[in-house]
Amino acid sequence: MTTGRNAPCTCGSGKKYKQCCGRDGQAAVAPSGGTVQAALQQARQFFQNGALQQTEILCRKLLAAQPDNPDANHLLGQLAHRVGKLEDARRLIGQAVSRRPGNVVFRLDLANVLFDLGNFQDAIKEAQEALKREPDSLGARFTLALALRSLGRLEEAIAEYRKLLARHPQQLAVLQNLGVTLKEAGKLDEALGMLGKALQVQPDSALIHCVIGVILKLQGHYENAAKSLENAIRLDPNMADAHSNLGVVLQIMGATALALQHHARAIALAPGFAQAHWGMAPALLAAGNLAPGWEKYDWRLSVDGFCRTFPQAWWQGEPLAGKTLLIWGEQGVGDEILFAQGIADAIQAGARVIVECEARLAPLFSRSFPGIAAHGKENPPHARLLQADIDYQIPMGSLARWYRPTLESFPAHQGYLIPAPERVEHWKDWLASLGPGPKVGISWRSMKRGAGRDNYYTELSQWGEILATPGAVFVNLQYGECSEELEQARQLFGVEIRQAPGLNLKDQLDDVAALTKALDLVIGPKTSVTAMAGAVGVPTWLLNSDSDWSMLGTDRMPWFPSVKVYRKCWGDAWEPLLAQVAGELNELTKKGTA
Repeated sequence: MTTGRNAPCTCGSGKKYKQCCGRDGQAAVAPSGGTVQAALQQARQFFQNGALQQTEILCRKLLAAQPDNPDANHLLGQLAHRVGKLEDARRLIGQAVSRRPGNVVFRLDLANVLFDLGNFQDAIKEAQEALKREPDSLGARFTLALALRSLGRLEEAIAEYRKLLARHPQQLAVLQNLGVTLKEAGKLDEALGMLGKALQVQPDSALIHCVIGVILKLQGHYENAAKSLENAIRLDPNMADAHSNLGVVLQIMGATALALQHHARAIALAPGFAQAHWGMAPALLAAGNLAPGWEKYDWRLSVDGFCRTFPQAWWQGEPLAGKTLLIWGEQGVGDEILFAQGIADAIQAGARVIVECEARLAPLFSRSFPGIAAHGKENPPHARLLQADIDYQIPMGSLARWYRPTLESFPAHQGYLIPAPERVEHWKDWLASLGPGPKVGISWRSMKRGAGRDNYYTELSQWGEILATPGAVFVNLQYGECSEELEQARQLFGVEIRQAPGLNLKDQLDDVAALTKALDLVIGPKTSVTAMAGAVGVPTWLLNSDSDWSMLGTDRMPWFPSVKVYRKCWGDAWEPLLAQVAGELNELTKKGTA
């Protein structure tokens, strides 16, 4: 049947046929003998039924007769999009848009193609053009939100999703994508609420259960995270992401053997899944499997946010004699301190070493490893680090793969970081002025607080038995603002925890190393404080979780011979362990030494 010239156009533009498709001569006879409109209708039917070859044949016949026919170009572009020929799809649908710029469907389909090409900026423009003509278009606003999110413009994406939610409160895709975007923006509680609503719409969605589990993991609610991830796996046993994240959670909770099973399953399902390989590394290392553990550890460099950009070739164990090696720090102060011991190995192998590290550590590293050039981390990197005379580069955490492949390869050092001797003497004089008794440096937490952190860190208010030790003089090593906690301890326990005068414990790390070296003992959880103490060779009592991978399957810290580990199991209270520490400290002070 032919469409009357004054009838509404069948393309849905709202215009009369003669003012829309009819003006392109679509009433002309098609190659098949019928009208172009009838041929287009048949082509659309082929496409909807999945008869792609017939769709293409008919569209090409139409375009042979009418090369600029926008509907035929659009349909052929849709076909190219479906089979993954994205550049062809962009060109064909783009031609349709140029012929009929007011068509919302054309604009939206072009936006979707551009999105799949990764051209997010142009996808945003096309989606916005579609929304100008049809403000209530669910598809156009959804694509706009997706493209904004892909560019990291999370707040704008959230705003678009909220507009959609106002009109489509039960739309699963909107609830789910808004929840994920809120998670990426760090709004974890709000993300959980939104995904909870999505779960009400589709309770058997493995993906939603998985994302909820990931958020709970980030919040430190590990038991609940494990339940959500187990639900995801029950609903979809082949979801690699759920297996990988469950492996991470189980490792944190001390179930190393089970964690390894889930990591292995994730890798079997998705062999190139970097997050799964990287997640397996702590479990292998915690089990004492060092060689495969370090190999997996290098997969972190394939995960977003880990890798710095330098032009040099990666060092893969080649001879270093006479070569220049760039070693760059990663993952924070504590990790840089721990992995820095590998710098000495590279020097011993004959390398000329250049180090990029946390700027606060540069003076300490320069003194400790004579001959290196230490540069503080900058963005962009210092120009010296980009020069062509540097033969190789390696991230600091990867040195262990080459220099610590077995437990026997860890040296029995007495400290590999060397504080300034005059500053050590300065702090010894200050400590002596505090009176007799062993001088005990303490820290009790990291700067990060929140659910789940209690499994790793204590509150100073739990230290009553330790702080009551007769004869011990306690010195604060807790970096960051902690004045209220110190005052609370003074009121609760009647003890004065001494503050090093004029010393910023967070920023002046070279002098912090000197103060630490001057102490008789350091007590604290696994943070940069106890890492520093172990690295300068001071007796240290580490309050640790039994799942900590850096113990490498032992009951000690192979990295730091001066560190004694006090371990608690996952979920246990800190108080019994702190009471044990208090008893042993009391015995030491009775002997007059720590």
